[in-house]
Order: sequence, then C-alpha cells, then structure tokens
Amino acid sequence: MEQPQKYLTVLFWALVAVTIVGAGPFSWMEKDNFDLIMDTMTAVTAENCRSKPRSELELPKSTVSHVPIYTKLLNTKFFSNRSMLMHMHNMALNRAFYYSFIYQRMNTSGDFQHQPGLMYLYMSAAADVSASQGFINASSLLFDNNCTYPNWYTTIDFNSTLSLFGARAWRADDYNEPTNWLREPTNRTIEIQDYAAGRVTNYTAETYKYAPYTRYEYDPSDNSQEKPLYWWPDDKGYKDSLRKYTYSVGVRFSNETGKFTHDDFEGIPFFGPPQPGQQDVDITIPVLFTKPYFDCGRSNRWITTMTAPVVDYMVRYSEWIHLRRPR
Repeated sequence: MEQPQKYLTVLFWALVAVTIVGAGPFSWMEKDNFDLIMDTMTAVTAENCRSKPRSELELPKSTVSHVPIYTKLLNTKFFSNRSMLMHMHNMALNRAFYYSFIYQRMNTSGDFQHQPGLMYLYMSAAADVSASQGFINASSLLFDNNCTYPNWYTTIDFNSTLSLFGARAWRADDYNEPTNWLREPTNRTIEIQDYAAGRVTNYTAETYKYAPYTRYEYDPSDNSQEKPLYWWPDDKGYKDSLRKYTYSVGVRFSNETGKFTHDDFEGIPFFGPPQPGQQDVDITIPVLFTKPYFDCGRSNRWITTMTAPVVDYMVRYSEWIHLRRPR
C-alpha cells in the first residue's frame, strides 16, 4: 500500500508545477489594436464606470471606420453596415437646420409664447428616437451657458435665462426591469430628462466625463486657444463667416385649409450650420463625429455621437438689434 500512495503524491506535485509555470498556447503572440480595443471595452461596466477615469471611458476616433464626412459624401462609397452612421449624420444636420430656423424666425417678444417650450423639446427629442428605431438610441438639444430663454417659466423675468438646459431622450429597455409594470414588455420605452438637472447639473464642466461633446474643450493644435474642439464655447466670434452660413427659404403662409394668405413666397433669411464645398481649402464641417465613449448611467453601452450646431441670436431680446450676433 505504500508504493501507490507515493506515486500519487509525485503525480499531484507534477500537475501543480505545470499549472504554475505553464503558459497558454497563444501567450507568445503580441496584442494587436483589436485586442487593445476589446480590453478597453470589456473593462468598463455599468457598476464601475463612475469610478473610471476619462481616459478609460473613451476610444480613439480611428476605432470606427467609414464615418460620413460632409464634404466627401458625393465621392464616398458607403456599405450597408454603415447606414446607421449616415442616418445619424443626416438627422443631426436636419435638427440643426430646423431649430436654427424656428428660433431665429420667432425671435421677437410677440413670438415668445409660440417658441418651442418644455414639452415641445421633450416630445421632439422622443420623436427622433421613436422614428429611428434601430438607428438612433438618443437625441438631445443642449444649450450653452445662459442661452435658454424659457417661455414656460412665468414667475421669472421675461428676459432671464436658465444657466443650462438640455432636453435629452434615449431608448430605455423595459425588459428585465425590477419596476416593470408592463405585462408584455415592448422594448420601446423612451425616457426623457433635462441634462442640466439631477446628477449631471453642469454638462459643460470639465468634471463631467461621460460625453465628450459637452465639455469646453479647445483644439490642442491651435495655439491661440480660440478654436473650440466642438461647438462650445462660441463667445469669441471665431470664423463667424465660415461657421455660420446665411440661408434663405421661401415660405407661403396660410390661415385656412387650401388657401394661402399671399400667392408669392416670402423670403426668410436665417443663419444655419456651415456648408463647405468639396473644393474648400478651409473646411468647417457642419456635423462632427465624437469619440466612441461609454454612456455611463444611461444605456451603459459604448456609443458614438454626431453633433451639429443650432444658431441663434444673442442677446435675444434687445432693443439694439445691430449688437446681436449669431451664436
């Protein structure tokens, strides 16, 4: 009985030795860029994203290929698996034109009550998400500091602004929710929130790390520190003629069905997003693609974002019209 017991002991120690000093079959291979990206993505979860530094919540722009660029749309081939990026690009540009026209058209004190209000902004953002099922997970209209003149606050002065306001809607999953009251989950739930309220409070602050397009950042290649990396801040008039183009649309108004007040079109000029040509040397793109980032506390996924500027007059309600500039 002594000899087999000794043999088993030697075998056990041999297996332990192999486990300690042995290596996997592919350990000799160096990690490539795909491995580095996957390691970054899998290391962030909904439970630990708030404690992660900003560098671990963002990926380089090069991780997403075939990004639509406005000045190259006509000579670029897009594959079917990039149609979502193209749809995001067009929707961001569409919303930028729409709100730029509405806010500049209704820019008098008489039109104050008819401007997009709280519920209109909420429902419009929700409609962007609902109408683009499978393409867009979130939509928002974020205002810069003191650029919001709320017409739904009747207890404050007429010409007062909110410090910040950002209506954002995103697609929420009503599956596996502990508070789910739906008998048959639809996976079509839209949640809406003011991004300047609650936990965020100031999405332009440097401490807000969950979305790169909301921070006051500057282009590191610009030594003058006057060129914003995205659209904020816009308080120096940098390249106003290039970043804010003048458009004119013809509109016929009607107060009843099937009949216009005037047969002629009324030309309405307004400032909108830039529109560079394909041959422009100094290109200012109207739709900017941000770094992929982890949407911490919302969808808790790695997402990408397209942003476009909404142009409005600042200061809005002033007797000195010539002192206002599009911002």
